[in-house]
Amino acid sequence: MSTTPPHPSEHEDATGTRLAPEPPAAVHARDLTVELPSRDRPHAAPLRAVQELDLTVPAGQVTALVGANGAGKTTTLRTILGALPFSAGRLEVLGTAMGPARVAVPQGVAVVPDTPAYPERWTARKVARAYAAAGPLDLARFEARSTARRVPLDRPVSSLSRGQLTQIAVAAALARDPRLLLLDEPFARLDPLARTDLVDELREMMTRGDRTILLSTHDLEGMDRFVDHLVVIADGRAVLEGEVEMLCEEFLLLEQPSDRAPGSDPGSPLIGPATTGGTTRGLVAVDDAAGLMPEVSLRRPTMSELVTHCLRAAGTPPAPGAAPASGAHPAPDTTPAPATTSRREES
Repeated sequence: MSTTPPHPSEHEDATGTRLAPEPPAAVHARDLTVELPSRDRPHAAPLRAVQELDLTVPAGQVTALVGANGAGKTTTLRTILGALPFSAGRLEVLGTAMGPARVAVPQGVAVVPDTPAYPERWTARKVARAYAAAGPLDLARFEARSTARRVPLDRPVSSLSRGQLTQIAVAAALARDPRLLLLDEPFARLDPLARTDLVDELREMMTRGDRTILLSTHDLEGMDRFVDHLVVIADGRAVLEGEVEMLCEEFLLLEQPSDRAPGSDPGSPLIGPATTGGTTRGLVAVDDAAGLMPEVSLRRPTMSELVTHCLRAAGTPPAPGAAPASGAHPAPDTTPAPATTSRREES
């Protein structure tokens, strides 16, 4: 894995050699730190929800932002939107430098929040008109999509299900025809069919070019062919970042009977080992696989398995639904250093 490039020049290597310009990024953060006031202790020191985060969201791709609850995913999205100030670092969104204080979100950005909330007496049609008052929105497209998803346009939102509220938020975001779409846990309140339909709709959106998606989610099952770029965060820091295809080629998933597995000794090559049913599973770097015993089982990990074991290695319980549960504690000496990997050698 390549490590973070030297600072401050983003186009020179450690020797000062000029490098080719990086491809455009829809979002670029460097050393981003966000502090939030304590809810329970108003006079206490603020909590660092995001700590020196380096993040690149390549333009024209789907990036998944993954981590356990409380890892800093929603805080990161809200900071990108300008809804939260940041105390240190740099942030650019669609080429616009965001100031440390709250600023207006750049044009071309739309968001689907984790928990859409609207005044109880409003209808879906009223919600759309309110969105339209804040910026360009295709009302006909909003109504057509909502009707197709069986969302009543003229009933109070207080009478709708949580899944229907999510569908309203998705319809409003897509009706803006955004260049950058931010999705915060969009699948959490959707049934399996609605989830599949949304993924297919987003796939179609990405075929039109000049579109970027940043997706915060716990639900990665079946997403390997949809997500291009992966960012895993723990405790507000990126612990792994890179193109999904390359990351899954750099690691192998090892499976071995637990009585033979070197899962807990300091010299173990396993990353995030866990044991269940008499079998130990963990990631191993491809370069370390050659010296392993021939009877171990090795295969390419899914994106979900990659995330789960990296979170274990970082000392973070895996998010619900991230991968099949393995039921073991993370190994303290196998945590991979924060790193990034990409064909573009991105931040």
